[in-house]
Amino acid sequence: MPEQTVSSRHLRALRALPRHSLILAGLWGGHAAAQDVIQEVIVTAQKTAQPASKTPLALSVLGGDDLRQAGATNPVALTELAPNVQITTDTGMLQVAIRGVVSLDTTEKGDSSTAFNVDGAYVGRTEAQLGSFLDLERIEVLRGPQGTLYGRNATAGAINLITNKPTRKLEGRVDVEIGDYATRRVEGAINIPVNDVLALRAAAAKIRHDTYLRPGPNTIGLDDRDDTAGRVHALLIFTPQTSWLLTAERAKNGGNGASTVPLTNFFTGTPLLGGNNLANPVYVDRGANTQLTAAARYADVGSHRNNVATTLRSEFKTRLGDAADLTYQFARLHADVDQLNNGTYFGFPMYNRINGESTQRSHEIRLNSSGPTALSWVAGVYRFDEDIYRASSYNTVTPGPVITLLFTPTVVNESRAAFGQLTYRLDDRLRLTAGARTTRDDKSGHDPLSGSTTGPGYTAHVHSAKSNFRLAVDYDLAPAVMAYGSLSTGYKAGGFNDTSGSPYKPENLTSVEAGIKGRFLANRLRMSAAVFHYDYKDMQLTSVVCSGTATGSDCGVLTTNASNATVKGVEAEATFNATPDDKFNLSLGTADGKFKRYRPNVNDDWSGSQIDRAPTYNTSLSYAHTFGLENGATVQVRVGTRLNGAYFISDPSAGVRYRQPAYRKSDVAVTYTAPAQNYYAQAYVRNIENSITLDSLVPGGFGVGAPRTYGVRAGTQF
Repeated sequence: MPEQTVSSRHLRALRALPRHSLILAGLWGGHAAAQDVIQEVIVTAQKTAQPASKTPLALSVLGGDDLRQAGATNPVALTELAPNVQITTDTGMLQVAIRGVVSLDTTEKGDSSTAFNVDGAYVGRTEAQLGSFLDLERIEVLRGPQGTLYGRNATAGAINLITNKPTRKLEGRVDVEIGDYATRRVEGAINIPVNDVLALRAAAAKIRHDTYLRPGPNTIGLDDRDDTAGRVHALLIFTPQTSWLLTAERAKNGGNGASTVPLTNFFTGTPLLGGNNLANPVYVDRGANTQLTAAARYADVGSHRNNVATTLRSEFKTRLGDAADLTYQFARLHADVDQLNNGTYFGFPMYNRINGESTQRSHEIRLNSSGPTALSWVAGVYRFDEDIYRASSYNTVTPGPVITLLFTPTVVNESRAAFGQLTYRLDDRLRLTAGARTTRDDKSGHDPLSGSTTGPGYTAHVHSAKSNFRLAVDYDLAPAVMAYGSLSTGYKAGGFNDTSGSPYKPENLTSVEAGIKGRFLANRLRMSAAVFHYDYKDMQLTSVVCSGTATGSDCGVLTTNASNATVKGVEAEATFNATPDDKFNLSLGTADGKFKRYRPNVNDDWSGSQIDRAPTYNTSLSYAHTFGLENGATVQVRVGTRLNGAYFISDPSAGVRYRQPAYRKSDVAVTYTAPAQNYYAQAYVRNIENSITLDSLVPGGFGVGAPRTYGVRAGTQF
């Protein structure tokens, strides 16, 4: 994938040449950047600036042009852009699986297994993670446990969104998109250097499309998208060594609430518990029209989604003498949830109201070594506090029994940590790395109702403490080729359940990984490959459990420490600029994830079976050719395809496993770029095969992925 050089410090970013020419050239197929050499990119995956090709871990870097080229407007698109990554939504909340490690609990009591960060600030709530990709410089996808530098809830890995920062040049851009399903997108950014001390950067986006679902007998609105987002950066440079970045950001996810389709759109089987599940489900390809049909008539009770996240961030950097750099990061995120979802729950139409708010505050003070010394290091302390209130209910729609499930929980999360990592250069080629982190987590909750109308509810508190470590060695086989090996651990904090307050233990993961990274053919070919093996203990598995009736009248989200597991696999990525006009991208991932001894209930034995959300393989290939026109304009044609192996989505409590068969999704785009590189126009088609895939499971229904879409984009810069 094309990459852009980025800076590790705000001062360098302020003085850098404008990046838009690189962005335009990568997206718009311009001959000015259609060169053989693949540019190196500087990343901060290990909380210190270093080249991606010299970072000893499995890492994918996606530049702003990569995201625009793929039409990626939110995190779900990363499924198509990075190996062994599967990102979906569940009732408007984000679910991230990396190498088969995932958390399916998107309620107030749950936490993601992936550390999701924006400019270094952790985003805890899954509804706040689903904001638009707005004016991004790059995304770093770290695969494997990141317990040392990113702490708790990073057993799967980390996703770091890095935004474009203010520079010294007055510049701006505007991009627009029109497509089927009434798709409309407008995004713009402007950079204003106020004086030698202050620079501002503002960006905003509006994205909408109609529902991808077919209404069937419905006359109400189904799941769609109507999002807005805005951000303002203010960068102050006091001295060459001291800077302060202030950020205000607001994102709204609007439109109709999440909707599901019936299980029977994809599977045959015998209904269980009034239709919550299907016994012995068999996949039947009924075609996209049937798969996308919401067959039940939902309630006309005001379907909507109005989820708003407001963020304030502060990052202060300064140099302490000649020995160290000091960084202090503070972030406050307030998220409001106001959502009404319609779906086929428990075998008949129901609607689900979710209202509430959460506020999180995080502090990180970090010291990094500075200067070219044999020993480089990073050390810091971290504090995270979160208060959550949710009110949710499930209500039936006639015909059917009358059901009302009420939840009004208050949850408080606290996390404290100290961490450090050092790398010692033994000689010009060999480096050793050792890191450790100690974390203390407390989670408290109270719900006077917990699924009933009268109580008794629950009061619960869990405490978790863990020390994680990382040991690594890397060696330069050649000036541009590095091999590495690592042993690392990660941990996800324990919690409690929403009907009884019963606790579950933390999950722990130990990873052994080896890899190689290199640039070849005079920097025209970049390749990386890794093998990994996980020892996964006390895996937290989540399902919806209903007690004893076919009406769904006493149901809740149950998380248990279900099983130990192993996961092993191989990953490879390559970018090849065969000529200035011919570019190839390739990625490959395998994940052989198996339960050890595991009986999800008294009747079923899943020992040795494939774990959920872990396709046995996924691979993508793209090719782009640029045609130069006589007037200096260019036309680029890009085609790409992704093959994904079969995977399971399961309900352990019912002992039911739904198998999504292997599928393929292909894209094509044709882009015209003006001779002066100042505007472009593009036509695209995504998911040419119209493959409809299973994203999430609720009692009685599935959330599904997007169908085939097409449209045109255009943009200009100044």
